[in-house]
Amino acid sequence: MASNIRRNLDKLGLNTKEFSNKLDFKYTTVLDWVNAKTYPRIDKIEKMANFFGIEKSELVEEFNEDNTYLNRLNNTVMQLNTDNKKKVVEYADNRLKDQIRQENKIHSITETDNTYYVDVLGAVSAGTGEWLTDEQHEEITVNNEPPEYDFALRVNGDSMIPLFSDGQIIYVNRVDDLDMVRNEQIVIAELNGDAFVKKIVFDNNRKDCQLISLNKEYKPINVTKDDDFKVVGSVVL
Repeated sequence: MASNIRRNLDKLGLNTKEFSNKLDFKYTTVLDWVNAKTYPRIDKIEKMANFFGIEKSELVEEFNEDNTYLNRLNNTVMQLNTDNKKKVVEYADNRLKDQIRQENKIHSITETDNTYYVDVLGAVSAGTGEWLTDEQHEEITVNNEPPEYDFALRVNGDSMIPLFSDGQIIYVNRVDDLDMVRNEQIVIAELNGDAFVKKIVFDNNRKDCQLISLNKEYKPINVTKDDDFKVVGSVVL
């Protein structure tokens, strides 16, 4: 089901956000469908099939590309006259001979489709600070199954190398209370309106703290009592 939905979305050039808006589905629900975490009800399947212009079985059953091409070929050949039917058979015979020759020379490897859709909330600075806004919202695909997380962010900058590189996607669990944060934990922190990914180091019985970069070229950021500061998440490592 998940791969069938993704394939039909790709044909229409739609992402899951656009698709959910068009069919008035909850976005997080559609995201679970395309990541094979949950299964849609029959009424939702019917609505999707009508939208894609396909039979419900084409969403539910395992996709067989060979059958699709075979059906198209049969429909086309049936409309040809006898001479053109002979030409199609001769062409197919020649292509098969070429294929057999190639298969005797090479060994092909088919990789399993492990594509997952990730909703990236925005960007977070690994340098000197960046706004964390919905304007940078994007949807990407990754090849490895993501861990359990509340939201994903893209890292901008190199201050957290070698742990995180510029442009890397990181997964974050939401933090509602600073007491939940451990000393030297990698966190997403908002400081005076800017968002950072840093290692947090507490001092003076957790009354003071610094935001530390792993790249030694960047100086620690001291957080004072006058700063507008909060930790919004912890990075999943």
